[in-house]
Amino acid sequence: MIDKKFIASQKVVIERAIDRLSKQIAQSKAYANIGSSNEDNALEFEAFEEKLALNKTTEKELVELKEALKRIEDGKYGFCAKCGEQIEAGRLKTYPEAEFCATHAKK
Repeated sequence: MIDKKFIASQKVVIERAIDRLSKQIAQSKAYANIGSSNEDNALEFEAFEEKLALNKTTEKELVELKEALKRIEDGKYGFCAKCGEQIEAGRLKTYPEAEFCATHAKK
C-alpha cells in the first residue's frame, strides 16, 4: 500500500505543477506587439507560433496532472491503469502524473 504521507506530498507537487503550467500557458498566449514593420511582425508571428507548439505539449502535461489529481481524490493514485499493480515510488516522484507502471508505460 502506498504511504498516505507520500500521496499527500505528491498532491502538493501536482497542484503546484498545475498552477505553474496554467500560468505559463496563459502568459504564452499573449500576442506581443514588437513593432510596426513587416519584418518585425514576421518575427513576432514566428515567435508566437513557437509558443503555440510548446503549448500543445504543456497543455497535454496539464491534462495528465489534472487526471492524476483526480486519481488521488478517487483513491486510485499510484496504481497502474493496465495491471492494477502499485507504480514504483521513484517513478511517481520523477513523473507524478504516471498512470502506468514502468512495464506498461513502455508498451
